[in-house]
Amino acid sequence: MLFAITPSGEEKSAAAMGMRRSFLAREIICQQGDTAECVYRLGHGVVMLYQILQDGRRQIVDVLDAGDYFGFGDGNVQDCFAETLTDCEITVWRIREAQSCPVWCEGFSRGVQRKLGAMHDHVTLLGKKTALERVSSMLMRLVRECAGRVCRGAPPSGYATRIHDLHMSRQEMADYLGLTLETVSRAISQLKRDGLIELPRPSQIVIKDPCRLCRLAVLH
Repeated sequence: MLFAITPSGEEKSAAAMGMRRSFLAREIICQQGDTAECVYRLGHGVVMLYQILQDGRRQIVDVLDAGDYFGFGDGNVQDCFAETLTDCEITVWRIREAQSCPVWCEGFSRGVQRKLGAMHDHVTLLGKKTALERVSSMLMRLVRECAGRVCRGAPPSGYATRIHDLHMSRQEMADYLGLTLETVSRAISQLKRDGLIELPRPSQIVIKDPCRLCRLAVLH
């Protein structure tokens, strides 16, 4: 998971080249097949990227957090739809204008490097992890205190009562994890029976035991 980094003065100047835009939840930012004229940086909120196959099936290829860049496709055409899952603040640049700014290019390069690591983790998840491990890995993204490749120990006391909003439906989770809706629902039910999570509402979750969930997700 990527987190926003406090920008330096030069980075703020580079950001000033772009246009700040606000989006409500469930808005389409760009569409698969559009000309790739702009690049976007998520400042606040959550965005999902997905592709639609010719037969109508959907594959969610990424879930973005603050600090992530997106929208550049293959350099010519957008390869994904980008849809907001929450209210979002996004900076938009014209690609040609942004590429002329060395400070912007440096920040973009760092962002892409970080994202490559996350993509490698997701390929491993899809190729090697069981259904329960996949669902656990996705839920652990909510535990920011435990983010990273090195275990930082248990979150602060009181964490077991913290309520997290699940911005994705069960079907969207399935489309991201390469599973069926039924399999995701069974995995969540098992985690609840085992005392690792609680579900105050269908769209909310309490992670009762982050350390056990982390071990189950095989993150470290």
